[in-house]
Amino acid sequence: MGLKLNLGCGQKYLPGYVNCDVLPHVRADRYFDLNRPPYPFADGAADEIWMDNVLEHLDDLPAVMAELHRLLRPGGRLKIRVPYAKSDWAYQDPTHKHFFTEQTMHYFCEGWPYSFYVPFRFRLIEARLFGDANNWRQRLRNCIPFKSVLRYFLFNLYDGVYFELEKLPAPPAAPTPPAP
Repeated sequence: MGLKLNLGCGQKYLPGYVNCDVLPHVRADRYFDLNRPPYPFADGAADEIWMDNVLEHLDDLPAVMAELHRLLRPGGRLKIRVPYAKSDWAYQDPTHKHFFTEQTMHYFCEGWPYSFYVPFRFRLIEARLFGDANNWRQRLRNCIPFKSVLRYFLFNLYDGVYFELEKLPAPPAAPTPPAP
C-alpha cells in the first residue's frame, strides 16, 4: 500500500498514515495550512486520504477538492467524515463554514448535472448518513423507524455524513488537429 494521508488530524493521530495539521501543539508528522494549496506532496502520490471533521472548517471547498484530486493517484480513495447539515453537530461549532448533506459531493462526481463547475471528477463510492451511539439519547434516537423518510422533516436524526470517493483517471486528451 502506498502513501496514506490523514489531513487535519487534530487529536486523531493514525498509525500507518502521514498525519498532517496546521496546529503546532498537536501531534502530527507534517504541519501546513489546508487553506493554502498546494499541499507539500507530489501529484498522484497518495493512495488514500482521510479527513475526519475537517472540510467544514476550510474556506474554499472546490479548491480543496481540486487539491485532494491532485494528490490522489487514479483509483485512489478519498474518505471524508463531516457533520450532517440537519444536525446540532453542524451548527454548534462557530468555526464551521460549510454544511453537508449526502448529496453535497455530487458536484465533484461523474454523471451529475452540476459537475460542470469543476474540471476534475471523482466516482462516488458511498454517501452514508450515520448517527453516533455515545449516550442513551443517541442510542434511543437510532431506534426510530423510518429515519430515511423522517430526515426530510426532522432535525437530529443523523449526526454526520461519511463519503468515499474514488479519483477517476483523467479523460484522454482530444487529438490535436494536424497543422495546415
